Amino acid sequence: MSENPESSERARRVELLHLLGGPLVFSLLLATSLQGVSFETRGAMGLLVWMAWWWIARPVHLAVTGLLPLPVAAVFGLAPMDEVATSYSQDTILLLLGANVLTSVWTRWGLDRRIGLASLLGVGTSARRQILAWFLVSAALSSVLPNTIVAATLIPIVVAMLRSIGIEDLWNSRVGTALVIAVAWGTSAGGAATPLGGAPNLLTVGFIEESITGREFLFLTWVTRLAPITAVIVAVMFVFLRFAMQSEAAELSGSREFVQEEIRALGPMRAEEKWGFALFVVAAALAFGRPLYAGAVPGLTPAFAFMAMAVASFAIRTRKGPLITWPFAQAHMYWGLFYLFAGGIALGRILGASGAAQAFANALVPYAGEGGFMAVLVFSLLTMVLTQVTSNTAAIAIVVPVTISTFQSLGLNPIPFVYIVSVIGNCGFILPSSAGGPAVAAGYGVNLQTMAAKGLIASLLVVAVLVALGYALARWWPAFGIA
Repeated sequence: MSENPESSERARRVELLHLLGGPLVFSLLLATSLQGVSFETRGAMGLLVWMAWWWIARPVHLAVTGLLPLPVAAVFGLAPMDEVATSYSQDTILLLLGANVLTSVWTRWGLDRRIGLASLLGVGTSARRQILAWFLVSAALSSVLPNTIVAATLIPIVVAMLRSIGIEDLWNSRVGTALVIAVAWGTSAGGAATPLGGAPNLLTVGFIEESITGREFLFLTWVTRLAPITAVIVAVMFVFLRFAMQSEAAELSGSREFVQEEIRALGPMRAEEKWGFALFVVAAALAFGRPLYAGAVPGLTPAFAFMAMAVASFAIRTRKGPLITWPFAQAHMYWGLFYLFAGGIALGRILGASGAAQAFANALVPYAGEGGFMAVLVFSLLTMVLTQVTSNTAAIAIVVPVTISTFQSLGLNPIPFVYIVSVIGNCGFILPSSAGGPAVAAGYGVNLQTMAAKGLIASLLVVAVLVALGYALARWWPAFGIA
């Protein structure tokens, strides 16, 4: 069916509006003289609005927006270019690259499918049990793998299973939409458990190292502080899914047989899968066991541990040839994520160097008070709103530098508040733009009205729990203030 010319023209006008809106606001802020606000500060504020606008409306790819700090800072002198340019070669970007190579090994040999399918063997055919099981599996996997990778691995399995039992139209199937959303939300709920859970976590680690501690942030520290909070989120979402997601059928006849048949089709675990699993485990063990050898090998940070195992994956040979080849790895790289991530770091540096972060902090100081309950509530709500309308990585890039500046201005330890907003920044539930899981789910045709309506309730529920829990931890657990 041909596209309606009138609708097409309207869409082009809207896209043009978004394309020009960001740079127009940037230009207005540069041209407007504000008492006590420098040219650089106004420019950085304008760049923040420009990037946020494009990240939300997406007239260009997210990665393209991530590149904006380079030309804008160069032309208008908003920050030293050596600081801006080096944002695109951070250790954490190398960690993302190395982890992406290792997960591509899993994809090439089917290890990701095997793990996902094996996790579901004992679930049975109950629709409710299936929904909860898929949620838990995706939450567990997303704690050590980027949520987009987990969603892109598991959702096709769910869709294939549904088609095998006669469910083709996900939009009009309550159980189909529920199963796919369960995976999408699982990737968001479990993502904050470890730094390996996704780019937002690594971005937070970078901000902590650069703006607060000035030293390496240990992965084990993150796990001991944030894994328990993530477990609470998973539990809350588990209960919510148990009662909020209803199925038109109590049983999914044939679903167990589908999983068993898929596992049989994979055959016995191959040498290539074992190699892929071993390399990832070694890299993760080196990352989390860093305190044990940091003194002996100070240069082997998690980024280079993952990079070492990634390089090894190209060198290892089996009877079927190289464990992975560059053409395959290149085709499965999330290149756009790297530039989005780097753009977030660059934006944070520009906000800091220009004084814009301090200006935002000064505006938020009255709401932060003495760092009590109101401060937790304000920053939690701000983060949750941004996370729902733009990518979680972009939300963290905007909120964390401002959070740090605000509480440093008050002479307070910003670490507890950074931890809280970092967890909330993973919780994208409402819109496809919020995180990789919902985006993949939308691509497969789930009912977006259901995802938005139920996701709004889930977001309010999660932020209420996290505000109460975060405030309690910040006040009564001293270790929660240590990085």
